[in-house]
Amino acid sequence: MIRQGMRMVNYLPVDVVDAIITFSAKLKYGDLSKYGIYRPKLRPLQLKNVTGKSAVIDVGTIEKIKEGSIKVLY
Repeated sequence: MIRQGMRMVNYLPVDVVDAIITFSAKLKYGDLSKYGIYRPKLRPLQLKNVTGKSAVIDVGTIEKIKEGSIKVLY
């Protein structure tokens, strides 16, 4: 999704792209907080701009967390 957002930012303002990315992540992955995964306080592209890093979780890992094969430790 970050890659798609980086493409969209060429045509739309960063705030709009961040809103689109956040909304689509909620639709695709649902609420992951019940599994111990919380969203960063900064929006996705804002986080990338400030820190140079992207919050990334492999899609296969999310499925394994949901089925209970992997436990999230904090």
